Amino acid sequence: MAGGGGRVSLATFELLLDGEIRKISVEARDGGLIVHEGGQVFETGVRRVSANELRLRFGDRSVRVFLVKDGERTFVSVDGRPYVVSEPRVEAGRPGEANEAAAGGSLRVKAPMPGKVTKLAVSEGEKVRRNQTLVIVEAMKMENEIKTSIDGVVAKIHVAVGDLVDAERILIEIEPKAA
Repeated sequence: MAGGGGRVSLATFELLLDGEIRKISVEARDGGLIVHEGGQVFETGVRRVSANELRLRFGDRSVRVFLVKDGERTFVSVDGRPYVVSEPRVEAGRPGEANEAAAGGSLRVKAPMPGKVTKLAVSEGEKVRRNQTLVIVEAMKMENEIKTSIDGVVAKIHVAVGDLVDAERILIEIEPKAA
């Protein structure tokens, strides 16, 4: 941003973004943001559309961002792609992780944010591959594809189309593919 406009604020964060710790510096300047992350610098214009919606502009590209705070976590949808942002806590391992292992070794796929189940893309007993869409949850007027992080078999489906789900509700359990 040329012109040497006044710096409004500078903040540095260490966040857990989808299970990965990221160090981000954000500087508010001249109605926009300058974001520093991993050696990269992004400049964006920001316009608040509503209490939970922002419109970010990166050059000629415009991005819709929806934000929902739930306790220590913030659920963010960027052009329909969901993210979970929280502060990392060493004692908890990896908080904000959307999925977790169940006692029997299966993977519990959870809702990343509150919403409504609009589609089940798999059925019990079906083989699935890593990054395959399992279920679609509508949240903040956006459809969010919930995918599996492993190869395996759908062991149990805990929801039905039309169900309203809270964040962290178990949607589907996947048995890992035998090695």
